Amino acid sequence: MRPCRRRSHPLASVSRRAPLATALLSLTSCGSDATTPVEAPADPDPPPVPAEATAWIERNAVPFEGSHLSLPNSDIGFLRDIVRDARVVSLGENTHGTRDFFEMKARILRFLVEEMGFDAFAIEATWPEANRLDDYVRRGEGDPAELLSGLYFWTWNTESVLEMIEWMRSNNEAGGDLGFYGFDMQYPGMALHNVVEYFRAVDPDRANVLAAPLECLVRVANDPSGRFPEVRYADQTADYRATCGTSLGEVRDSLVARRADYEATGGEDAFALAFQSMRVAIQYHLMITGDQSRDQSMAENTVWLHRRLGPESRIVLWAHNFHVSTQPGAQGWYLWSNYGDAMVILGFSHESGTFTGVRQRGSSYFGLDQMVLDAVRPLSYEHHLSTAAAPRYFLDLRNREVGAAGTAWLSNPRLFRTIGCCYNPDSPSSYWNRHPVAEWFDVLIHYEITRPTVVLQSRYPGAF
Repeated sequence: MRPCRRRSHPLASVSRRAPLATALLSLTSCGSDATTPVEAPADPDPPPVPAEATAWIERNAVPFEGSHLSLPNSDIGFLRDIVRDARVVSLGENTHGTRDFFEMKARILRFLVEEMGFDAFAIEATWPEANRLDDYVRRGEGDPAELLSGLYFWTWNTESVLEMIEWMRSNNEAGGDLGFYGFDMQYPGMALHNVVEYFRAVDPDRANVLAAPLECLVRVANDPSGRFPEVRYADQTADYRATCGTSLGEVRDSLVARRADYEATGGEDAFALAFQSMRVAIQYHLMITGDQSRDQSMAENTVWLHRRLGPESRIVLWAHNFHVSTQPGAQGWYLWSNYGDAMVILGFSHESGTFTGVRQRGSSYFGLDQMVLDAVRPLSYEHHLSTAAAPRYFLDLRNREVGAAGTAWLSNPRLFRTIGCCYNPDSPSSYWNRHPVAEWFDVLIHYEITRPTVVLQSRYPGAF
């Protein structure tokens, strides 16, 4: 039976939301109001998982041998039936610090590239900096470990991601055409630098005048190591940010007004990259002012990138479970309005084990540490999923009929674990929240036990 899609479009009942295609026409469109999960206690003295639910999971769970990308593709050939003709495959993660999730995402990327013709990879990292890793995987330019640090996130600066990047390079050396990209916009430094350098290249006599309005953001932007000045953009007055937003818009308008001349001088590609750099800078401004959410901007950048790659391109996205999901306000929620059935979303879950994260107590943070997952909550998704015999497996949540025996547990929100970059071991219940997971993901990849990521020492590029 061909799996059914989610029953309703996540935007169907939200008429006040403009389609993403419309939002892309304006960099000052309204922001989202992404929901924040609210802690829910576990049910007292819950009954055991119903036998029919366990039986349904056993019938539909598709086990696989392991996570490492060096394994042959043969045991995950079922991915062809999951992905089919999708143009976008989004890969989540239930924590940012789980090695098995990262390895499996890399393994899925390899399968999709080698077996299904996918040609692009994009991660939850700032777009300009990620382009330098594209130069590496395509042409071997630069030090991959340094460029990975240059994405600024410890979450990606791991052995597993570096290993995936080296595989991407080997794939391209062997004749492949696989690109590495980013879709985030939390660091405006390199984007602003790119715009200034572009003016110097195509309009040198007027470059200083054209770039001067950017100074209001340049002075509070990050440096090549990702560090921001002590006084940041968010610390400025509302009037300062409003004036700066107007100045940024003037620079964007200058690019548009001179587009024909600039493209004649520097080419269409160079203009497109400069304009996208300007978009990233404005998106950062809008995030700080609260006028557009980070997730909406990440969705805009994803669609822009995919359109730039062309209609035949197939892309793999890498982010947290929240971002890839169709939860209202998440990146996946916006992307669903653009891709619909042409996008498949794979979330990750686990029962036990350890993970890497920033140890938190109250409002204080104590650096990276290896921490232990708390016990699975009764009658949570993970509790149901733990009844399967396989230690790791795929479960296609679309492969069900409403009201069919054993699927009632998928019909209503229930507890599901979500951990981001940080974890307070004194408050494990804070990371369990009621979600309609079967509506947010097409597939879950579940592990009985997982291991922590290995974070690399940071070595940043010396300049943008």
